[in-house]
Order: sequence, then structure tokens, then C-alpha cells
Amino acid sequence: MEIIIPTRRVTYNKGQLGRWKSGNRDDCIDAYCKKLQGSRGFAEYIAGSFYETLGYSWIHHDFNLLGGNKLGKYPETEAVLRKHFGDSRYESGREYYPAFSRYVKVEEPDLLIYKPDYSEIRFVECKRNDTNDKLRESQIRGLAILKLLFQCTIEVVEIIEESKNQSREEQPIVWKF
Repeated sequence: MEIIIPTRRVTYNKGQLGRWKSGNRDDCIDAYCKKLQGSRGFAEYIAGSFYETLGYSWIHHDFNLLGGNKLGKYPETEAVLRKHFGDSRYESGREYYPAFSRYVKVEEPDLLIYKPDYSEIRFVECKRNDTNDKLRESQIRGLAILKLLFQCTIEVVEIIEESKNQSREEQPIVWKF
């Protein structure tokens, strides 16, 4: 079986990074992301802001679809996922983590991206080029499981400073198991 994970490149400028590091985050819509220190959360903010321009909303970190957290821990996200999947499908997916977590390490991606009418959701893993952040196998597994179990759109977004954006073509990630 082969899973193809599309990649997308989103750029930022030095001014955006400087504002983020200095704590100027008034335009960040995600409460969790906004409170992170230093440059943490910057990649997720840049990717989330990109998706906002396409008409999506986004949530960083505060979600769990595979069942690693207790129901009710993230009520806003739980409502989004229930409205998109329905109660039964949402709750059955949450059985994955308790059943397999001791055998296989899986990480859920950084962002839940969704249309405000809940007609579409996608999951995104963000990787900052300037920090040499690399995709781990457990993150690829998480994306693959979300695609296979829930038929969700998944992506990896590479966050790169605009002056370093090379014209190399974006390559999808191919994972075979």
C-alpha cells in the first residue's frame, strides 16, 4: 500500500518572524498558538494564516481525532469534528489510539484546517526550513492513518523565508507499507 502526501511551500518574511518573536500576535486566531514563547508556533501561524486566505479556519494542537485524550478536553474541536464526521464516525475513530498506541507510535499533525460550514477538513504537518525541522516517521504514520481511516485531505507545509525560496518543485511524500 502506498500513501502520497502532497507538500506545499508557504513563505514568510523576516518582519513577520520578528513580530512573532517579539510577541506581536494580535492577528493570530488560535489561542494555543498565540501563547507560545519565542519562535514556537510560528510555522503553524504562517500556515494557518495562508489557509485563512483560502476561506478556512484552523486549530493548532488542541484537537485529537485518534483517541489519545479524554472526550471533552477540546470541546471546540470536538464540535467541529462531530459536525463534519457525525457522532458515530468520530467516536469510532477515537478507538484507534487505545487499541494500537503501545505497539506503534503515531503523532497527530500540527493543524486541523476546516471550512466554517464544516463541509471540509484537512490535516497539516508544518515544517520550518530555517530550523531544519524534519518529518518523523510517526508523523507520517499519523497523516496516513487520518487519510486511510477518515478519508481526510492531508498535507505537509514547508515554511520557508521568502528570500530563500528556491524554485525547486514541491515533491509529494510517498510512504509505503
